[in-house]
Amino acid sequence: MIPAPRSAEDLARFIAESPSPFHCVDSAARRLRAAGFAERQRTDPPGPIAPGEGGFLEEAGTLLAWRAGRDAPAAAGFRILLAHTDSPNLRLKPRPEHSREGYGLWAVEKYGGVLLASWADRDLGIAGRVGVRVDGGIEARLVRVDRAVARIPNLAIHLDRGVNTEGLRLNPETQMAPIFGLHDGGSQRLLPLLAEAAGCAPEALLDWELGFYDTQAPAIGGLDGDFLFGARMDNQFSCYAAIQGLIDAAPGRATQVVALFDHEEIGSLSARGARSVLLRNVLRAIERDHTERAPGELERALASSFMVSADMAHGVHPSFADKHEPRHRPVMNGGVVIKTNADVRYVSDSRSASTFRAICQDLEIPIQDFVSRADLACGSTVGPSTAAQLGVCTVDVGCAMLSMHSVREQAGARDVALFCRAMTGVLES
Repeated sequence: MIPAPRSAEDLARFIAESPSPFHCVDSAARRLRAAGFAERQRTDPPGPIAPGEGGFLEEAGTLLAWRAGRDAPAAAGFRILLAHTDSPNLRLKPRPEHSREGYGLWAVEKYGGVLLASWADRDLGIAGRVGVRVDGGIEARLVRVDRAVARIPNLAIHLDRGVNTEGLRLNPETQMAPIFGLHDGGSQRLLPLLAEAAGCAPEALLDWELGFYDTQAPAIGGLDGDFLFGARMDNQFSCYAAIQGLIDAAPGRATQVVALFDHEEIGSLSARGARSVLLRNVLRAIERDHTERAPGELERALASSFMVSADMAHGVHPSFADKHEPRHRPVMNGGVVIKTNADVRYVSDSRSASTFRAICQDLEIPIQDFVSRADLACGSTVGPSTAAQLGVCTVDVGCAMLSMHSVREQAGARDVALFCRAMTGVLES
């Protein structure tokens, strides 16, 4: 049976459910459970993995999922999709609450390459996870305060007459603290708020990883519904496509794997980032426990594998078209984008790009190309570091978008189904 096309409306629901990397993993896990994938723990003892069997494990803001292939991984390899769950935002400091000029404020750190000006004059909620003391132990709980509890107000133009000609420059330490109310410096307001959201007493809260998010819901936009407007599409758009691609894929000879990593926006160097050993350990365990055996173990499996690093691409901006190389200007709803860079900030090469192009041609999915201007710095993805660790043929791809790293971004509504089909095609290849 051919699966129904994935829709921008469904992606909008996924994004609305996922105001933090932890919620993104939780949303993906719920979809996997509903599709019959079994949840595993890193501490589980080894056990047989039969062909067609699906499983997943969570590690805070990172999720790894798989469906075992018909053949041994050492014989048929892996088909791997990579994406990342985190997005640039403002994170609460450990002791954030203070008062200034009669206002209560929460001190923040910027996480990743935040487009700071876009966070001003937005209705902000709080989301993430907290550590709670429970019966002598510690429990991690998701927290979401889904209402406008804070705001970062812009300075009136009357007090900054040059803002439209000289630009808005905001100091993340002194000018980006969200205001939560009037405050005399007395009783703390944050701990009771978080305790209520976590379902515990304030004194049971031990620590947190919390960030602010725009409470405005994603929306289908444009006169003809051409666009999706919303937060965190870099890179929850790709997370959604990878998970739905895995759910839709038919079992094949190769073992199908999805890895959604946290901490891409800050370099991936953490215990749950793409530069950790998590993915390699899971691949090794799948190869070891697969009921079908072949000589060569993990090294042989990796040699016959193919990997896609899925991360959003810079669409051409009609008002700033000169920021793009003239012959490489992807447009929204124009199809999937292959990203290349001579310095391997994107890891695509002729072999991996040819493989991906052939898959998309067979599925009648249009392909675009992106290369940065030679005089502009190029971003990167989880692709290079993961490919280097595994030695797997890898291509960097995405979908064109605008307003990348803004509090609210824009992508093509029709690209959603195309990207999901492409991800399914890779897994089935």
